[in-house]
Amino acid sequence: MKNDFTENEIKQSVEYQWRNNQIKILLGIWLFISIAIFIVPLLGIIMELEIIGVTLLIWLFFVIMFGVILGGFSLSYYFKNKYFVKNYMNFSCHEVVLDKVVTSLMSRGSIYYKVTIIDGNIKKEIDTNPYFSNYLFAKFLPGDYNNKKVVGLYDKNENKFYIIKKVN
Repeated sequence: MKNDFTENEIKQSVEYQWRNNQIKILLGIWLFISIAIFIVPLLGIIMELEIIGVTLLIWLFFVIMFGVILGGFSLSYYFKNKYFVKNYMNFSCHEVVLDKVVTSLMSRGSIYYKVTIIDGNIKKEIDTNPYFSNYLFAKFLPGDYNNKKVVGLYDKNENKFYIIKKVN
């Protein structure tokens, strides 16, 4: 199958949207934590005005610490999306059925699929990313893709199969 996707189609793909959703979730968690732990300095203000400086420094330390941790993961997703958009034309295009479900232990119980492609004359079993979940903030539900035919791109360098879209 020929890879004739446009950059806009790549940015509308399951892969790209999933990573963008992960970035939004991580930054949302950071914002929530930042606001939630601001309650401690507010209590310090109410209790005693003398310790306001110390409580604000502690708050700032935790905001920065969580920002570095969650920001690091967000940057990782951002650069992977940049890599994907920059290199998608170098990937081979394949049409597969998503029928081999695997639960990801690293990604909080989300699921990914093992897909079988033919690369040259070699049959390969490749993993997708764990896009699918029934969790509250999940962008893609497993029921919408299970046993469905999709078109995707195979990245030899990363040995990953990136789902672009469902095929009707």
